Amino acid sequence: MPSISTHARVPKQGRSRQSFERIIEATIELLRERAYDQITLAEICQRSGVSTGSLYGRVDGKDELLRVVQVRYLERLGEQFTAESTRIAAEARGLEQMVPAVVSGFGNLLRDNASVLRSFMLRGSVDAAIGAAGKKSALENNAKLNKLLLSCRDEIRHPDPERAVETGMLLIYATQARFLGLDSIGRLDEAGSWNQLLGDLSDMMLAFLLFVPKR
Repeated sequence: MPSISTHARVPKQGRSRQSFERIIEATIELLRERAYDQITLAEICQRSGVSTGSLYGRVDGKDELLRVVQVRYLERLGEQFTAESTRIAAEARGLEQMVPAVVSGFGNLLRDNASVLRSFMLRGSVDAAIGAAGKKSALENNAKLNKLLLSCRDEIRHPDPERAVETGMLLIYATQARFLGLDSIGRLDEAGSWNQLLGDLSDMMLAFLLFVPKR
């Protein structure tokens, strides 16, 4: 993950650093409320209590600010995934408990962060830096969950446990992301409740891992 200094002129003095942090936090707050293209730098400055001149002293514009915000946000998201992985590892016993715990834990983290992630993912299609950082973060977080499932390797009947877990989790992610509107198509939540989706995905994943292909 790139550092904030990759995209901004990070201040060294305490008061200036605090002002820059307020800009980052204000941007995150606004992204929870509205999409990236509906937010202006003027709103960010008003929310943070920092002047426009000070903001431009740190970043060259709105796109660069979003890259800064993404770095900070994905760092925190990674910490959340680590904490959730630790909790699941301590509480889940066996594949039948591990699969729903992973599917729900993963999905609920996506749901809780969906409003902000949506702007990153949509912007990432036209901004190479945001796209690359988002992909790297997703791979790192997915690896934590895959590791949990593979801790029950002895119970997995599929002849290639690594491939089965990776393929299954990719499909689960795609379905959850589609449901939450983390793509350019839109939300799918009219198809049923979130908890029903998590239950169905858990059942399908468990069945896949326990399936022995004939080929």
